[in-house]
Amino acid sequence: MDKQTTYFLAFCSLFFILISCKNKEANTTFSEGFVIEGEIDSLPVGSIAILTYQQQEKNIIDTCAIKNGKFIFKEKTVHPSDATITLRHGESFPEENWKIDRFNFFLDNSAIKISSTDFIKNATIQGSILTNQSLSIQGEIKPLTDRIISLQNKMSNKSIDEKIIIYDTIKVYVDSIKKVAHKFILEHPNSYVALKRFLRHELPKNFDPEVAEKDFNKFNEMLKNTPTGKIIANKIAIGKKTSVGKKALDFNQIDINGNPFTLSNLKGKYVLLDFWASWCKPCRAENPYVIEAYHKFKQKNFEIVAVSLDASHEAWELAVKEDGLPWIHVSDLKGWKNEVAVKYDVQSVPTNYLIDPEGIIIAKNLRGNNLTKQLDEVLRDN
Repeated sequence: MDKQTTYFLAFCSLFFILISCKNKEANTTFSEGFVIEGEIDSLPVGSIAILTYQQQEKNIIDTCAIKNGKFIFKEKTVHPSDATITLRHGESFPEENWKIDRFNFFLDNSAIKISSTDFIKNATIQGSILTNQSLSIQGEIKPLTDRIISLQNKMSNKSIDEKIIIYDTIKVYVDSIKKVAHKFILEHPNSYVALKRFLRHELPKNFDPEVAEKDFNKFNEMLKNTPTGKIIANKIAIGKKTSVGKKALDFNQIDINGNPFTLSNLKGKYVLLDFWASWCKPCRAENPYVIEAYHKFKQKNFEIVAVSLDASHEAWELAVKEDGLPWIHVSDLKGWKNEVAVKYDVQSVPTNYLIDPEGIIIAKNLRGNNLTKQLDEVLRDN
């Protein structure tokens, strides 16, 4: 169980009696707002429905006693949101099982009906335009995703040449998914589902922030001001600050020996700023290429600063020793919340930036032999 789920269940166990559903038995229509009517068969006495969603960066939790298999939620949203209904089956239903029976959907100000014959996780939904939109695009994307999974399952025991062919085929399907998503996004500028797809598909590791900003601005103001919209806006803003040609964002962090380190102290050198972690298999597989580049260029005004997204100093230090990584290592041991990683909006590792002696980013995400090739070009005269 993750930390968020633990807090959620604890909250519900303490307050579900105190938070009542606001007379949800009579009128089932709103001139404004949403109405969620639920009908779940075969539920014991004492069952409860818990609705959770987000509004203006606040988590909303509402509960309703289920009577004769039915429950109703009525309220008004300021903006669309991801939502979840979780069921407690009877008064003695163990809390650790609550997370098992939940239904995820998109919530907007509309009349929604949710029904099932047993568990809400098996429910069908009617009346939600956003959920219907989500099911529609998912129906287009799922066959492509299934093909990718099938191809990935065929990778074992294949030769290098066969794997290259499979990788190329997978890339075709990945590109097809991006095209389907992009078309949907452009055709639905007033849809929260399109906004969620924008966040998922339009901001890859090397996205162009200028292009992303142009497409993002096609959404209406209400959507841009949702928590999801604000996440996208922040990613675009960081992308503009960390794109090639921009000055690298300075930072302070503690090195692996407990000493303070500041990136700008390396001004005058070419620096590879490398985000990695001991638990990251692709990072560890990439390290031999980085080691080769380091030893080839370390006497030519070149340095590497590795920012670890580890949470354990022991695991971090062990990986550095095992892989033989002789450069500068820093971390605040906050995992994905590493302050430097957050500052650069690092969403996956390995991620790297090549910085010139003036502190300007000149390349990003150099993998394999491309790192040595790039350094050969910029350091040939050193």
